[in-house]
Amino acid sequence: MDGSDFVDGFTGAGAKALSPRELKRALEPYTEANTKLGVLHVTLDFTLYTAALCGVLFLGPLWAKIVCSVLAGIKLANLGTLGHEAAHGNVAVSPRLNAFLGTLCFLPCLYNYRLWVYDHHHIHHPHVNADQTNSWAPFSKAEFDALPVWRRALERHYRSSWGLGFATYNAVDRWAPYHVMPGKFLPKAFHASSWRHFALLVVYLVSFIGVLAAAPLYSNTGAVTAIVLGFVVPFYLWMMLFGFTVYVQHTDKRLPWFKTHNNMAQEALSLHLEFPPLLRALMHNVYEHAVHHVNVRVPYHRAAQAQQKLNELAPDTAVVQKFTFRWLYETLRDCRLYDYENHRWLDFDGNPTSAAHASAAQDAAPRKKTPRTRLSPQT
Repeated sequence: MDGSDFVDGFTGAGAKALSPRELKRALEPYTEANTKLGVLHVTLDFTLYTAALCGVLFLGPLWAKIVCSVLAGIKLANLGTLGHEAAHGNVAVSPRLNAFLGTLCFLPCLYNYRLWVYDHHHIHHPHVNADQTNSWAPFSKAEFDALPVWRRALERHYRSSWGLGFATYNAVDRWAPYHVMPGKFLPKAFHASSWRHFALLVVYLVSFIGVLAAAPLYSNTGAVTAIVLGFVVPFYLWMMLFGFTVYVQHTDKRLPWFKTHNNMAQEALSLHLEFPPLLRALMHNVYEHAVHHVNVRVPYHRAAQAQQKLNELAPDTAVVQKFTFRWLYETLRDCRLYDYENHRWLDFDGNPTSAAHASAAQDAAPRKKTPRTRLSPQT
């Protein structure tokens, strides 16, 4: 029985619920990478990013420079998505080519590829929605009250109902401490390669800023304008878009969090956020996220199809939400602190804002310590 037969065998009336292993196997028909398509998308996004930077430097009207600056920030977000996919081995068939493309895509994003691999593959995926170093892990009420005044104010900013904290959170709490320079959090086995990638980032950043600072020598753009619109604004937009993306992938009133490892189904811990098809394709299907946690080998260009199949196979556990600004506002307003004992979301005053996740308590379990110290080109 091949993969397609397996999938069809569990659909229809009266079909039994699939185990995590069965779900993963059912999605195997969607797991083939496409090197030509992957290289094409990387090339296209780099071309558009470079064209946007050229627009900042060589176009005359200020409004045109600003438009190009915004486009550059959007393209950084696209490159970050492809870097994530390459790190999982999903952009090309070759592990070495994936490692090269992942490093290349993360370079203008100023992300250390090796640190990303450690944080994402060895921390996030084995411990989804566990309160360790996961992005956007919520404080309990007691933890929040014990914070210094300035830190409580910062947390309120991060989780502002208007989304004002997406960029700040990502830059201050995630990018700077975990994704640039190796620190105490990193096992020694990862140090050598991570320092090499840090050196590569430094060389790139110094060279890039140098080229922008020298803009008056080869364009009609001043150095300050070139640096602000060529670097500062695009990087801020990248931080904002990535902060937003990671937030919505694992934050919703229906999604539980845990203090330790848990045994819940992966599709019950990640949100499938629905966007119009064209916009979804332009964003490389980054919000078809639940299927990525069920089977990380599903490449981005097959994620929409695979996510739809997952929703059909697991209708009782898959969490699906059509994107609206009202939903985003209400989620930011209601998902601020978390009651880890009763498994429900709270506001900053400790008032419950969601129903208790009845199944979360029984699926909580002591954290499984599964340290991994080997870093391959692909993972």
